[in-house]
Amino acid sequence: MRPERVPPSVLCAVALACLASPVCVGAGQSAQRPRLKDLMGICGHYHFDGPTYAPAAALVRNYHSINWDLDVAQPYTDPPYPFALNRVNWQKLYGGWQEAGFEINASLMMGQFKPDDWTTPEQSAYGYGKAFARFFGPSGKALVGTAELGNEPTDYSDEQYGRIARALARGLKEGDPGIRVATAAFTPGPTAPYARSIACYEDWLDAIDVLTVHTYGMTGKWPNRVRTYPEDPECEYLDVVQGALAWRDENAPDKEVWVTEFGWDAHRAEGAPLEGGTPIHERPSAVGRVQQAQYLARSYLLFAGMGVDRAYMYFYQDDGPDKGLHNASGLISKGVKQPAFHALASLKANLGDYRFWRVLMADPQGVYAYLFAADDAGVCVVLWSPTRNGEERACVLDLGAAGLGDFALTRAVELALDEGPAPTVAAAMDGGRLKVQAAGTPRLLFFEPSGGQ
Repeated sequence: MRPERVPPSVLCAVALACLASPVCVGAGQSAQRPRLKDLMGICGHYHFDGPTYAPAAALVRNYHSINWDLDVAQPYTDPPYPFALNRVNWQKLYGGWQEAGFEINASLMMGQFKPDDWTTPEQSAYGYGKAFARFFGPSGKALVGTAELGNEPTDYSDEQYGRIARALARGLKEGDPGIRVATAAFTPGPTAPYARSIACYEDWLDAIDVLTVHTYGMTGKWPNRVRTYPEDPECEYLDVVQGALAWRDENAPDKEVWVTEFGWDAHRAEGAPLEGGTPIHERPSAVGRVQQAQYLARSYLLFAGMGVDRAYMYFYQDDGPDKGLHNASGLISKGVKQPAFHALASLKANLGDYRFWRVLMADPQGVYAYLFAADDAGVCVVLWSPTRNGEERACVLDLGAAGLGDFALTRAVELALDEGPAPTVAAAMDGGRLKVQAAGTPRLLFFEPSGGQ
């Protein structure tokens, strides 16, 4: 459900009726949304350190290249699990992530192979899927809950990808029926450079549990694309996700929809990556570190409101100074935790146990206000200014009209952007009306039932 626009004339007088009733959801969504911390994921890689990133996410998506386990140019033989071909111990690596509290999604990437590299494509894909699920799946070592049928397999035709992906999915399900199988990044329309058409799966969609989509907040045409904020009406950032949800609701209501890549390149004070000799902070394709923090946090909230089941931000750390696009999207840069790390850790710590309940306001020219509810009686109104630079905007909550007349405000904070606790936010009561400023960094207003509730 796309947040509805509220006329600017309605400043922020929020109607919150029937707090105890289920939120209205699409056909493919359960009546109870996931807790926010169960939606918050991060894309990782071999060097990902679970304990370091655990404060900021509960899910990790690993780029698990098939060539680490398999040489498709040779006749198929099972991988030497628990080891990769280079003797990395998968059980030790994934076990460490799991011990840190992460649920693991493995994106089984085939892009390191060209289509003609496969000696026996379907036999090798089937055998690999079966061996992978048998070892990693819930009935085996219980290390991986979901396996993706590729990431962005751009070098494959639909026919080539479809044959390999179908065999891989069949092997995964036969290896362990309990493992979930996810598409590569998909689009409801024709195959695009970084999204595979849903038509590739149409004859065997019953083998798929999860539909995945990638989206990035950009405007303009390549190579002059410009990073922008998530609510920008000029970009397709939310439209891409809404399109995937709409297709799911109409055609496959039993499937979950996950956003498995989203993020922002952000410049840092020193050592900025170069692209054509230009520092990233001088390029239009980058945003500031505080903007990155704001946009990521707001994205998790937006996705929760839309009905996305999981979302994985890209990337866990910056890659280094010798690369370009998507090279500075990390939560940690040169060993330093960035504002985005602290913002997501603050979001998870403060709102992680709450579930999205309903959109109260979604006015691009005013304020966004979402209601979240804990499994106990507590509720939280999350406010933010949907702007590029975080301009503050006035917001007034009429608690009586909102159905919060019997609730008391217990805490008002803004997400932390550094090591400290979430800063307190000024919120003034005036005759049953709560006055507060919305800003680019989300602000959280916590309420509890007052006497007798």
